[in-house]
Amino acid sequence: MVVETKLSNLLLKLNRLKLMPRTGWLLCGVTPAAAEDVAQHSFEVAAITMFLIEGLSREGGKIDRERALSMAILHDWAEAEVADFPYTARKYLKPTGAKEQMEQAALVDLLRGLPEREKFLELWKEYREGKTTEAKLVHAADYLSIMVQGIRYREQGIRSREIKELWQAVKRDLKPYAKEFKNIDQLIKELNLAFFSPSTF
Repeated sequence: MVVETKLSNLLLKLNRLKLMPRTGWLLCGVTPAAAEDVAQHSFEVAAITMFLIEGLSREGGKIDRERALSMAILHDWAEAEVADFPYTARKYLKPTGAKEQMEQAALVDLLRGLPEREKFLELWKEYREGKTTEAKLVHAADYLSIMVQGIRYREQGIRSREIKELWQAVKRDLKPYAKEFKNIDQLIKELNLAFFSPSTF
């Protein structure tokens, strides 16, 4: 017999995300007190996903709105158990896929006994595979959130080499999505102008 997870226990674990800094910003010279936390990032990813869905719908594209938004909300839940790994850590996580395997195992434990466990795990796996339109939009939103936050830090005076390198890396990772979705391409151009605007120097 499977013992159901108490929802209160799961919510208390997810609440940790409000206390967990996005460590990549620390490596860019952002102070711990000013560093965005994982919960703030997840909210922004969900908001950006919502706007990308609207843009795609205006162009006649088809998308499962509920699936995409659910994916955006839960895409970083595993970090409640394993914490946040910065962008620069990827090259040290060997073999390829080690991070995904660790996060999947953490999410399995986090959701153990929850009635909706399989549904949430399938959404996370779909996001990680990044093949469906819904998953692609959430991945793009994840990167776009980094760009938005990067602009905020530039406005606050962060001028490190690392933040510029992160910006360029994120732009490279967004290229496939920019080619596929017009509204993403336009948003990247607008954010790039804002990042390099004289007001952020």
